[in-house]
Amino acid sequence: MRLLNKLITLRYFSQSIKIVILLVLMLLIIIGFSADSNDSATLKQLRNFNLANLIIWSYWWPFLVVSSIFFGRIWCMICPVELLTSLAAKLGLRKERPGWLKSGWLITFLYVFILFVGINGFAIHRNPRYMAIYLLSIVCISIIIGAIYRKNTFCKYVCPIGFLLGLYSRFSFLGWRVKEPNTCDTCKDKSCVQKSNLYKIRQKSCQLDLYPQNITDNSSCILCGGCRQACESTNSKQDESRPNPGFVRLKVKNNIFTKLELSSPELIFTMILSGFVVYEILSEWSVTKSVLMFLPKHVNTWLAIDNPFLSGMLRSIILYVFVPTMIWLLPFGLSRLFREKISVMTYLKTFAAGFIPIMASAHLCKALLKTTSRIPYFEHVFSNINGLQNTHLFLTGQISLFQLGQMPQLMISILSVLILSSGIAISMFTIRKVNEKINVKNTSIMYLIPIVYGSLFLVSMLLWRF
Repeated sequence: MRLLNKLITLRYFSQSIKIVILLVLMLLIIIGFSADSNDSATLKQLRNFNLANLIIWSYWWPFLVVSSIFFGRIWCMICPVELLTSLAAKLGLRKERPGWLKSGWLITFLYVFILFVGINGFAIHRNPRYMAIYLLSIVCISIIIGAIYRKNTFCKYVCPIGFLLGLYSRFSFLGWRVKEPNTCDTCKDKSCVQKSNLYKIRQKSCQLDLYPQNITDNSSCILCGGCRQACESTNSKQDESRPNPGFVRLKVKNNIFTKLELSSPELIFTMILSGFVVYEILSEWSVTKSVLMFLPKHVNTWLAIDNPFLSGMLRSIILYVFVPTMIWLLPFGLSRLFREKISVMTYLKTFAAGFIPIMASAHLCKALLKTTSRIPYFEHVFSNINGLQNTHLFLTGQISLFQLGQMPQLMISILSVLILSSGIAISMFTIRKVNEKINVKNTSIMYLIPIVYGSLFLVSMLLWRF
């Protein structure tokens, strides 16, 4: 922790990393624009042979999930988009944020739009050109938002992965806190929240309306380190307790239970995300995928929908809205049968905490499965970075992929089962804490959350891998 806190106070440490990542991102966008296809069979392989698509969806996205679970919102500290939106705000109009923007609904809407329209409508996860358009759109939106509104509006109220990083960061052993609350109480300069420091590139006050002393969870702070740099630079009396804010080790159980109840936008986001995670894991095995796709397939046939885009929208509604809603409401429905007096919104907003550990563990398993399964493509990807030629050669049988050995596959399977089991165990413990908080009479019913939702992943993993 001492080394990490030292690094973040170095002059332009994080900014230098952001610039390097920005250059890499621009290169990947260019590579993405170089490949396109309308053939579904081609796209299924092109996503892995195109260097940009392979890195973004098979390694960058899993990295976001894994890093947030273990290290909190550490990605935000080196995210190039944060640098761009901050520079835009420094030169921009600095208008006050409207209420609809601060409500948090925009992040949920953007996530739903990307999931429904982007992934299931236009297959941005398979088509490199569409992926490049998506990434470039995020960059442009961040600059526009930064140029219009005050402070760092994009990262707090617009970034489509903000809620996900906030949800999963509650399991991190790393967090941003103050060492000595008394130091903040007696501090006179308040450099970490001074308006004059708002638009500095470093040694800046918080642009997310946070006060370091009041940070008790990992959901909002983007770990830019500005408040620590500002605290250090104004330490005229050389107080040994300053700089006061910084990275600290957290007791995970305390971090999980700091913020149990979700807001309405976070709730909708989490429910839809839970459906997406179900699809991500169950679609890995052909048997569970066929079961999961039974309803979307037959409803699509019944409605006689031939348009691929409309079929994608229908599939999204069933998989990411209908399925998770049924799973989430099962324990609630049974509790009402036992005359439990709890409103549906109280149940959803508080007992959502029981779903999140399982979602995180399942997402972690997906990251493990995806990154390891894409290793064989690196043998060919650098010889043809846009992937079009290699995709043709693969589909015509002129090149093949090596397979991971039995021992690595066995280790991946065992590790996946352990990860899922850990998520279910943490969910059980979380349910107990929530039961105590809201005084549920029939406490055993709520344990159906880890039993039913967790079993979807664990049983399918055991049947598939063993």
